Amino acid sequence: MEDIKAYHPSHSEHQLVMRNFKKPYHCDGCKEQGFGPRYKCESSNCDYVLHESCMFNSQTATHDFYPDYAFKFSYEPRSCGAWCNAWGENINGFVYHCADKDLDFHPCCLNLKSKMAIDGVKFKLDDKVTSKCIWCKSKTLKGKFQGGWLYKSKCNQYHFHVHCITEMIQESLKIRDDENETTSMLSMKNPELCLQRSSNEGSLRGGKYRKIVKVFMTAVVAILLGDPAAFFATILFNLIT
Repeated sequence: MEDIKAYHPSHSEHQLVMRNFKKPYHCDGCKEQGFGPRYKCESSNCDYVLHESCMFNSQTATHDFYPDYAFKFSYEPRSCGAWCNAWGENINGFVYHCADKDLDFHPCCLNLKSKMAIDGVKFKLDDKVTSKCIWCKSKTLKGKFQGGWLYKSKCNQYHFHVHCITEMIQESLKIRDDENETTSMLSMKNPELCLQRSSNEGSLRGGKYRKIVKVFMTAVVAILLGDPAAFFATILFNLIT
């Protein structure tokens, strides 16, 4: 099978080639973490790499959360700066902006599903926080973070800030230097970190609760990292086992 190659306007001097290394990377488009499939420049002395969603971005996009509004793609945030309304943190690279609603999103965040169902439990994406997040144990984000979306279940047992899920990614994507040999550590494929944190505070209520949290976290993390294949494979594996 031939390698998939293409040019991108942000790196027009070289073609980018589809690669699927099982290690994390830093996307040169949105400036965020990625894992799995990516488009990489293989020219000598050039390590330019893009998420697939950053590589094949649409000039305009929509989201189920705002069905009547269009988001326009830009290679860089506005001069006054931009905060991702889903994540709650600043945007440093590729961005989708809606002028009518004054909203900004990372490309991967715009892919977040407005509704999900995990083992019969329905989740809805919302910007109105009514309960404490399982991860941070708070309703609102603290510090420099602004706004932010939250996934909440219809049964009202599960609540996750999108920002807190990205925090789990940052804690899981650690570079460990052991005797001058750098090893990439990726644990979000099996997100025990969040589960252990919740378990230590007595919020887990048995095997089904644990399973739903695990599958849900894995699904959202896969979307944020730009790895849709892992999203489907992991859900099927967890539901079967």
